[in-house]
Amino acid sequence: MLKQWRYALVVGLALTISIFISACGSTTSTSSTPTAGTTSGPALGTPGAYTCVSGSLVISGSTALQPLVTKVAKDYTTKCSGATITVNGGGSSTGKANVQAGSVGIGDSDTPASSAQSDLVDHQVAVVIFGVIVNSGAGVTNLTTAQLQGIYAGTYTNWNQVGGANLAIVVVSRPASSGTRATFAQYVLGHSEKVTGPSHLTSDATGTVVTEVGQTAGAIGYAATGQVPSGGTAAVISIDGTAATAANVESNTYKFWNIEHMYTKGQPSQIEQALIDYMDSDQGHTEEAALQFVSLAAVQASSITAHNAVPAPAS
Repeated sequence: MLKQWRYALVVGLALTISIFISACGSTTSTSSTPTAGTTSGPALGTPGAYTCVSGSLVISGSTALQPLVTKVAKDYTTKCSGATITVNGGGSSTGKANVQAGSVGIGDSDTPASSAQSDLVDHQVAVVIFGVIVNSGAGVTNLTTAQLQGIYAGTYTNWNQVGGANLAIVVVSRPASSGTRATFAQYVLGHSEKVTGPSHLTSDATGTVVTEVGQTAGAIGYAATGQVPSGGTAAVISIDGTAATAANVESNTYKFWNIEHMYTKGQPSQIEQALIDYMDSDQGHTEEAALQFVSLAAVQASSITAHNAVPAPAS
């Protein structure tokens, strides 16, 4: 009887130890401690995903795209406190040059990279609506393509020549590094811009152009429509009777728009990919609409095909 009791005690003790070891092993295998740079969330490279990545990122380039990227980056870093993202302007050409040189992680651009920039990887994130803007004293709400071409060729110098007020036309231009200027030349003028703006306009910034047009009697310029305040002294006008609206862009009835690009040099790093993914999130699309951008998915495939077929003008 004593032997049986001892045997049962030994078996019970062994079973208890076995269960304890198994439990400890299970706890160890399911726990983990995140380290700097690791991700939490869906796999990177999933459009629309919200994946936190720690680290720093600097972005430069298009001032048309800058407000959207800035807002989405702020949303992202609010949720992912380990990430620090700085968004600068400088113009599309500057953004592409900076990312190719390695001085920034992402270069924003309104225009495609050149054949000499084949090491850049293109991430298309939105469609920007551009508009021709005029000072309220000009007295016009619509201009034809031919009239715009005449203004930017120097043929028309007074607004009364195109149905407006008896007021001299002042052209506010953008530097050659501007993607907005390149888009305007390609899709509206059909030729490189020949008339330059006021000598004091030297900053390649969309906001500066809007301010200049609003403050200068008889001024005309072009800018992303989302940065033109409604009810101000600078207003977006129609082109060939077609308003600069999302619906008209989606059907390509309105021609002055372009695809926005975020370029990386080679494949993106974890934090670069995470932000690019988040640009396509529900929150990203909310910011997109608020700033008058259009989702790429909303633009008809035939519209994109027709848009991309328009040749760039000779310089």
